[in-house]
Amino acid sequence: MVAYKFLRSERAGPFSRFRWPEPGIWVYADKDVEACRAGIHACRTEDLPWWLAEELWEIELRGPVRVDGHKIVAPAGCLRSRIEHWTADCAQEYAQACAWRARNSAVQSLRRASHAEAAGTLARCGTLDELVAAARRLADDVPDTRISLTIAGDGAVRALSGAPPTTAYIAAHAALRVDGPAGYAAERAWQSRWLTERLRLQASA
Repeated sequence: MVAYKFLRSERAGPFSRFRWPEPGIWVYADKDVEACRAGIHACRTEDLPWWLAEELWEIELRGPVRVDGHKIVAPAGCLRSRIEHWTADCAQEYAQACAWRARNSAVQSLRRASHAEAAGTLARCGTLDELVAAARRLADDVPDTRISLTIAGDGAVRALSGAPPTTAYIAAHAALRVDGPAGYAAERAWQSRWLTERLRLQASA
């Protein structure tokens, strides 16, 4: 099975700190596979937003592949090739897209609370700096939607500081606040599609 794996720079595991060998060299689990404890962990395209790191690799898995939440695990794996489209610039582009999605959730929250003028002000923001300033100002003017506005402002701040994983997390929770679990799931699905299409990946079957 071909899947994907995010790693730190120079092929280092984000949690295990294991430094992966060159592509094509197989790595085997030294004990029975158990999610988060033993085995070769990877992800499908729909899992990508949960595991962002500096490098993204295509990985081949061998043996029974188990699905565990937003990850998959197998007894063996080898790196195939690095996804060159995943760069620092691409990660920043993704963060900014997520920040604007959080803004859109706040706009929806304002409109549902009958704050049309405030919603228009937020919708007209043309830069993330403008979004931060507007969200903070409006949070004082329309306190019944303060949490959604604060979330939108935080998303913009995180995007400006270069934190794509946090920005994506914030966008998902902005959608959760507006539309509940279905909104959260839809936002994570949008993030997965953005990454899959932008990185020219083959969507998981």
